[in-house]
Amino acid sequence: MPIPRPAQVLAATALATAAAVGLAPAASAGTVYEICATDLYVRNEPAGVIIGTLYSGDHFELSRYSPSGGWAEGYAMGHVNKRGWVQAGWFC
Repeated sequence: MPIPRPAQVLAATALATAAAVGLAPAASAGTVYEICATDLYVRNEPAGVIIGTLYSGDHFELSRYSPSGGWAEGYAMGHVNKRGWVQAGWFC
């Protein structure tokens, strides 16, 4: 069996990390996350009307995830300062 090269190990680690960071359904309500995306729309409901934009470094206080886990509801801080929904997976 060949020994993995460092680049292969790094790529496999990056994929595993991306999968783990993508959604965090085990996260508890009330946790404040930093936004890692360049910009992230805040919506009035999952896939709904855009009510604001969060930018990299802004914060989001998680209340809950949608049943599918693809959306997160909570309080958007920074430029928005209101409750709304964001696509999950963009938290640091």
